[in-house]
Amino acid sequence: MFVGWDWGNTAHDMTVIDDNGVKVHRSAVPHSEAGISAAIARLAEVGDPADLPVAIETTRGLVVDRLTAAGHPVIPVHPNAFHAARPRWGAARAKTDPGDSFKLADYARTDGHRLARLRPTRPATLSCKP
Repeated sequence: MFVGWDWGNTAHDMTVIDDNGVKVHRSAVPHSEAGISAAIARLAEVGDPADLPVAIETTRGLVVDRLTAAGHPVIPVHPNAFHAARPRWGAARAKTDPGDSFKLADYARTDGHRLARLRPTRPATLSCKP
Protein backbone atom coordinates (compact mmCIF):
# COMPACT_ATOMS: atom_id res chain seq x y z
CA MET A 1 0.00 0.00 0.00
CA PHE A 2 0.99 3.62 -0.54
CA VAL A 3 0.12 6.92 1.12
CA GLY A 4 -0.14 10.34 -0.45
CA TRP A 5 -0.02 13.33 1.90
CA ASP A 6 -0.98 16.70 0.45
CA TRP A 7 0.80 19.08 2.80
CA GLY A 8 -0.70 22.41 3.77
CA ASN A 9 -0.06 25.13 6.35
CA THR A 10 -3.41 24.78 8.09
CA ALA A 11 -4.73 21.41 6.88
CA HIS A 12 -3.56 18.34 5.03
CA ASP A 13 -5.18 15.56 3.03
CA MET A 14 -4.16 11.92 3.25
CA THR A 15 -5.05 9.07 0.89
CA VAL A 16 -4.07 5.41 1.16
CA ILE A 17 -4.23 3.20 -1.93
CA ASP A 18 -3.51 -0.48 -2.43
CA ASP A 19 -1.06 -2.04 -4.86
CA ASN A 20 -3.66 -1.81 -7.65
CA GLY A 21 -4.33 1.90 -7.13
CA VAL A 22 -7.66 1.39 -5.37
CA LYS A 23 -8.43 3.91 -2.63
CA VAL A 24 -8.47 2.27 0.81
CA HIS A 25 -8.77 5.38 2.97
CA ARG A 26 -8.93 9.15 2.62
CA SER A 27 -9.18 11.83 5.25
CA ALA A 28 -8.68 15.53 5.83
CA VAL A 29 -6.06 16.09 8.53
CA PRO A 30 -6.07 19.24 10.65
CA HIS A 31 -2.59 20.73 11.15
CA SER A 32 -2.68 20.18 14.90
CA GLU A 33 -1.18 17.70 17.33
CA ALA A 34 -4.50 15.90 17.59
CA GLY A 35 -5.01 15.81 13.82
CA ILE A 36 -1.54 14.55 12.96
CA SER A 37 -1.59 12.01 15.81
CA ALA A 38 -4.98 10.70 14.66
CA ALA A 39 -3.75 10.37 11.07
CA ILE A 40 -0.65 8.44 12.14
CA ALA A 41 -2.80 6.20 14.35
CA ARG A 42 -5.12 5.56 11.40
CA LEU A 43 -2.14 4.60 9.23
CA ALA A 44 -1.02 2.14 11.93
CA GLU A 45 -4.46 0.49 11.65
CA VAL A 46 -3.99 0.12 7.89
CA GLY A 47 -0.63 -1.62 8.12
CA ASP A 48 2.91 -1.77 9.42
CA PRO A 49 4.43 1.73 9.09
CA ALA A 50 7.61 0.26 7.56
CA ASP A 51 5.44 -1.06 4.72
CA LEU A 52 3.49 2.19 4.19
CA PRO A 53 5.63 4.69 2.28
CA VAL A 54 4.30 8.24 2.30
CA ALA A 55 4.76 10.57 -0.68
CA ILE A 56 4.76 14.25 0.25
CA GLU A 57 5.89 17.47 -1.47
CA THR A 58 8.39 18.48 1.20
CA THR A 59 11.58 17.14 2.78
CA ARG A 60 11.22 18.58 6.27
CA GLY A 61 8.87 19.85 8.90
CA LEU A 62 6.60 18.57 11.63
CA VAL A 63 4.67 16.12 9.46
CA VAL A 64 7.83 14.60 7.96
CA ASP A 65 9.38 14.31 11.42
CA ARG A 66 6.29 12.63 12.85
CA LEU A 67 5.93 10.21 9.92
CA THR A 68 9.57 9.13 10.02
CA ALA A 69 9.48 8.80 13.83
CA ALA A 70 6.45 6.52 13.42
CA GLY A 71 8.51 4.32 11.08
CA HIS A 72 7.13 5.36 7.69
CA PRO A 73 9.53 5.65 4.78
CA VAL A 74 8.87 9.17 3.49
CA ILE A 75 9.21 9.84 -0.24
CA PRO A 76 9.84 13.55 -0.80
CA VAL A 77 8.46 14.52 -4.19
CA HIS A 78 9.77 17.71 -5.76
CA PRO A 79 6.80 19.92 -6.72
CA ASN A 80 8.18 20.41 -10.27
CA ALA A 81 8.47 16.64 -10.80
CA PHE A 82 4.95 16.13 -9.49
CA HIS A 83 3.62 18.93 -11.70
CA ALA A 84 5.30 17.36 -14.74
CA ALA A 85 3.65 14.01 -13.95
CA ARG A 86 0.11 15.46 -13.69
CA PRO A 87 -0.93 14.74 -17.32
CA ARG A 88 -0.88 11.00 -16.59
CA TRP A 89 -4.04 11.46 -14.50
CA GLY A 90 -5.91 13.36 -17.23
CA ALA A 91 -6.19 16.78 -18.76
CA ALA A 92 -8.23 18.42 -16.00
CA ARG A 93 -6.41 21.39 -14.51
CA ALA A 94 -8.48 21.55 -11.33
CA LYS A 95 -6.31 21.08 -8.24
CA THR A 96 -7.88 19.73 -5.07
CA ASP A 97 -6.29 18.48 -1.86
CA PRO A 98 -8.05 15.07 -2.03
CA GLY A 99 -7.06 14.76 -5.69
CA ASP A 100 -3.46 15.64 -4.97
CA SER A 101 -3.16 13.22 -2.06
CA PHE A 102 -4.48 10.43 -4.31
CA LYS A 103 -2.09 11.41 -7.11
CA LEU A 104 0.86 11.49 -4.70
CA ALA A 105 -0.04 7.99 -3.46
CA ASP A 106 -0.35 6.77 -7.03
CA TYR A 107 2.97 8.42 -7.97
CA ALA A 108 4.60 6.53 -5.10
CA ARG A 109 2.96 3.32 -6.35
CA THR A 110 4.18 3.69 -9.92
CA ASP A 111 7.48 5.57 -9.49
CA GLY A 112 8.41 5.14 -5.83
CA HIS A 113 11.09 2.59 -6.62
CA ARG A 114 12.98 5.36 -8.46
CA LEU A 115 12.72 7.95 -5.69
CA ALA A 116 14.81 8.43 -2.55
CA ARG A 117 13.20 7.73 0.79
CA LEU A 118 13.79 9.61 4.02
CA ARG A 119 14.27 7.52 7.11
CA PRO A 120 14.43 8.52 10.77
CA THR A 121 17.78 9.62 12.12
CA ARG A 122 19.33 6.73 14.01
CA PRO A 123 19.39 7.15 17.81
CA ALA A 124 23.17 6.63 17.79
CA THR A 125 23.52 9.64 15.52
CA LEU A 126 21.27 11.79 17.68
CA SER A 127 23.24 10.94 20.82
CA CYS A 128 26.66 11.35 19.21
CA LYS A 129 28.98 13.46 21.33
CA PRO A 130 31.96 15.35 19.89
